[in-house]
Amino acid sequence: MFTTKAYREEALRLIIEEANCVARELNLPESLPITETNLLEVYITPPRIAQGMRALGNITTSNYTYYISVDNKFSFLVRRNLEQEYSNLRAHCLWPMSRMDTNAAYQIATQLLAAASMDVNALNRDCKVQIQAFTPEGRAGKHFVPVYWVYWVAPSQEGRGITASIEFVLPTRTILQMHVKDSKYILRKPLEIANLDFLLSPTNSAPVPNAPANP
Repeated sequence: MFTTKAYREEALRLIIEEANCVARELNLPESLPITETNLLEVYITPPRIAQGMRALGNITTSNYTYYISVDNKFSFLVRRNLEQEYSNLRAHCLWPMSRMDTNAAYQIATQLLAAASMDVNALNRDCKVQIQAFTPEGRAGKHFVPVYWVYWVAPSQEGRGITASIEFVLPTRTILQMHVKDSKYILRKPLEIANLDFLLSPTNSAPVPNAPANP
């Protein structure tokens, strides 16, 4: 679990830089630029574990958590306070079933994933697509909330997990969650820490605290 202040600072710099890119590409509701001073939580994976897992860490703003968790690439995005978000949407956006539009949901899902440099063409080639809407009254109910989940499931993973998914509010295109679990579908460059030996050298060996936040 050993790390150093120098290593932590460099890893955090890279993650913040990537989070700013993602926030701009996806037009996320963030106050930009994201800086260390406006982060609520930071998790930097200890170096030895990070080298094996290829998972650098994550940061949390007041709006989202950004994960560098698959092959040192941006891979997951999760909106904060999701339960409150669902509650607010249910209270203000309860629509009749006749307004459900899975075709529009699919189009927006692919546009958002492509904007984040995810390989939508390859996902469509290799996986089956599933689309669901938020139906708080159950599938037999008369209303739904325009929150859609679009999943890509590889045939080998059916019943055991998903390859990629995105959840968003259709009218506003607000992303609630994005997950891409296979590196080959993430076209972004991995974040690489240069001068690793120097950053972990005895001259930089003062230990620093680290919050256990990586799921």
